[in-house]
Amino acid sequence: MNDVTKRVGGLVWAVCLLLLAVAGCSDDDGTRAVEPVPTTVEITPASARLTFIRATQGFTAVVRDQDGKVMSSADVSWSSSDGEVFTVTGSGSGGTATAVGNGMAELMAVSGQASGTAAVEVRQRVARLEAVSGDDQQAVRGTKLAEPLVVRSRDQGGTPVAGVRVTFRPSPGHGSVSPGQVETGVDGTASTEWTLGLTGPRQSLVAFADQVNYRFTATATTGSPIPDLEFRAVTLSRDDPTVLETVDVMAEIVNLGDGATPPTFKLAVSVDGQVVGTVDVGQLAAGATGNAVVTVGPFPTGRHTLDLVLDPDGEFEEWETANNSASVEVVVVNQDRLAPGESVTVFSEEAGSVLLFRIDVEEASDEALNIVLSGGAGDADLFAHYGDRPGHTNDYRCNSGTFTTDESCQMVPTRIGAYHVAVLAFSSFGPSKLEVTVGGRPLEPFDIELVFLNSGTPSQDAIVEQAAVRWESVMGQEVQDYPAFVTDRPFARNQCFRGQPSVAEEIDDIRIWISIDSVDGVGKNIASAGPCHVRAISYGFGTFYSTPALGAVLLDEADVAQMESEGTLLSVVTHQLAHALGFGTIWRIREWIQDPSSPDKPDADTHFTGPLTIPAFDAVGGSGYAGARVPVENGGTRGVADTHWRESVFGDELMTPYLTGDTQPLSLVTIESMYDIWYEVDLDAADAFSLTSAGRAGMAMPRGPFIDLSDDVADWPIVVGDQKTGRVLGVIHPRRRR
Repeated sequence: MNDVTKRVGGLVWAVCLLLLAVAGCSDDDGTRAVEPVPTTVEITPASARLTFIRATQGFTAVVRDQDGKVMSSADVSWSSSDGEVFTVTGSGSGGTATAVGNGMAELMAVSGQASGTAAVEVRQRVARLEAVSGDDQQAVRGTKLAEPLVVRSRDQGGTPVAGVRVTFRPSPGHGSVSPGQVETGVDGTASTEWTLGLTGPRQSLVAFADQVNYRFTATATTGSPIPDLEFRAVTLSRDDPTVLETVDVMAEIVNLGDGATPPTFKLAVSVDGQVVGTVDVGQLAAGATGNAVVTVGPFPTGRHTLDLVLDPDGEFEEWETANNSASVEVVVVNQDRLAPGESVTVFSEEAGSVLLFRIDVEEASDEALNIVLSGGAGDADLFAHYGDRPGHTNDYRCNSGTFTTDESCQMVPTRIGAYHVAVLAFSSFGPSKLEVTVGGRPLEPFDIELVFLNSGTPSQDAIVEQAAVRWESVMGQEVQDYPAFVTDRPFARNQCFRGQPSVAEEIDDIRIWISIDSVDGVGKNIASAGPCHVRAISYGFGTFYSTPALGAVLLDEADVAQMESEGTLLSVVTHQLAHALGFGTIWRIREWIQDPSSPDKPDADTHFTGPLTIPAFDAVGGSGYAGARVPVENGGTRGVADTHWRESVFGDELMTPYLTGDTQPLSLVTIESMYDIWYEVDLDAADAFSLTSAGRAGMAMPRGPFIDLSDDVADWPIVVGDQKTGRVLGVIHPRRRR
């Protein structure tokens, strides 16, 4: 190598070393090693609004070098452009701003020569208003309160908020304020003066700002105390009366004033602006409530407005009279009269329409009241009911729903009073004949089909059959046969209890399986009984529950033998058959049982509210009973409570849970309860019976020897089937399965 070459090579290396010192030198692959330098700082979030003093907001600074790469370990310093708006703390990539005062300021994050900013606004928002003074004062009505009303606005952190517009607004009739709007001062307060109104003694005013408010109250007085009447509630006995029915308008009235009313005051009721009734209401002390009933009607068809007015002639001074009135509406539908021995032609072109009739019976008869629809095309269903007109066809006691217009209801016995008839157009139908007669038509007897799955001795089986005959004599006529157990909709085997056969044929009127077999020996569970299947009709707008089609009575053979020897087997089996027929077992689905004690209300005053059972209870001596009628066994014990008459009241009666005495009469109360669950009955079949302990409401075990029928109500599922189609509408499940 010559000298020139050496000098040139040395120069190259010198230049290279110099460049390395300044910016690095290329390696063999052409890359350069460059020292990272903070170039940009990005703050997130880019802005923030703090709504209360001492509110905080976290920020994150991301530092990137000249190549856009994140420098996670870069030093960052944080600062606020205005420490009177917010302060900031933090190190590294995280910083926290804390609100100090209202305003706008800039948050800065610096790393090396690079920096980033974020906008921070502090704007207090009112979170609550509080009374400083002036609440709950008292003054003569129409005068100014002695002290001004003062409120303070605070933000979420509790710091007063200045510069907020507060509006003061009295409730209607409760006076005036001056000024109506006030801006809060530096201490967050605003005030006004309130002049009370001339209306009621309890007056109020609302102060509000933004979305928050505070309600002030004051008591207005007079020279002497005066009342202030108001309707607390107005209800109607029904809001859909027919042209033949009256309506009871029931008003609950409260005196909101500080003085009593006169000894009596008037309540007037107007219909469509015409006064139709006035009653006197007794004196109401200050704060007291009272009730009044006005009977109005009948009305023509259509919608009518009923207006109620207290003290309509202004006979005494009140705090306020604007609250002395109330209005309700009724929609009146047509209903025609039809007497026994009469007939009428009916038809309808509108499916779903209902034609209503009322039959007023003035003479009772042991024979049946026959209501028959016949002739004409289409499909119409017939409904009949004794007593108050049901609000829906679901609730009529007799329903006849074939696929034609040939329908009938026979109601036994014929009772004095009103029968209601509804003809429902399942499709367009008619012209058809609707006829009412008393007697003259044969009654199909009620049939109990006993099927012995496990027989007892011939004498025991005979006693079971004797008990069934007794119940057949109680029932005034048959119920609708159940034709729906056909081959494609059979009642499956073991669906009710183990060993129960399937059913695939028509039932007339009820089939009850009997089993006398070994269970648990003498003195334990004597029997288990109840329905397995209940009829119902579904009209698409509700389900009507009727009587059982299938049931069962399972008896312990050891107990049966002992009871036969003691002469009590007939009463026990008669009792059990009643459960299979629905006594105590379908009360809940028919909603006749009220305030049940099971499973966890042992002290409940459980009672049965069947409309015919209650007067029957009164007739046998229960009119003076102190508790709710008709008393049902309470205490919450499974298989006893809510399914029998109360032992402490009914004593020796057949359907108590403990059979006592030499005989156990089947009372008029029990028979009428079967009527209330939709059987027609023969009232003459009742045994002589009277209550000897009416007035005692508690549950008590009997004294002396008795047969304990505890847990005799079966806990198996009850299938609900459609009378027309056989379709299963539901299953009523017990609390536990057998």
